[in-house]
Amino acid sequence: MRTFIALPIPGEIKNIMADTEDELKSCHLDCRWVKPEKMHLTLKFLGEVDEAQVEPIKKVITRAANAFSSMIVNLQGYGFFPSQYNPRVFYISTDHESMLMNIADFLENELKKLGFKKEHRFRSHITLARLRSSRNIDCIERKMRIHPPQGCFSLNEIILFQSRLSGKGAAYQPLFKASFRP
Repeated sequence: MRTFIALPIPGEIKNIMADTEDELKSCHLDCRWVKPEKMHLTLKFLGEVDEAQVEPIKKVITRAANAFSSMIVNLQGYGFFPSQYNPRVFYISTDHESMLMNIADFLENELKKLGFKKEHRFRSHITLARLRSSRNIDCIERKMRIHPPQGCFSLNEIILFQSRLSGKGAAYQPLFKASFRP
């Protein structure tokens, strides 16, 4: 099964993201917009795992949740991966990058013991769109300056998701949740 570990985004922030997407769609980017209900903050993409790996992964997630406290993060800015000159992903970043990186590093180190490869590339972000080309990027850059993202939300739990691919895109199903310390 295809899996990843992420932090959930609350509904009110997903509504802000939907409004942001609606505003930015007027730029007519060559992209596929992420549906708000699928938005999350990825900590680690695991890829294909077999059933026997799920229990050890759950234990790692529980240890991570017990090692860190819940926190409030703010939406901070817009960006592109890998860069604005070669955009493939358009995202909104959050603050508390170093704390979120600590959580991701904890997971990376523990999951390495289970045979997962370390990535060393965590960046706190919520994907808004996957771009096919840089068409109309100048439009979105102008709108980004005029409409900075606003909102804050609490991160209270880590979730192991299963991702099922189909012709309609990916469907995410929570397999396991662990709450951070208060």
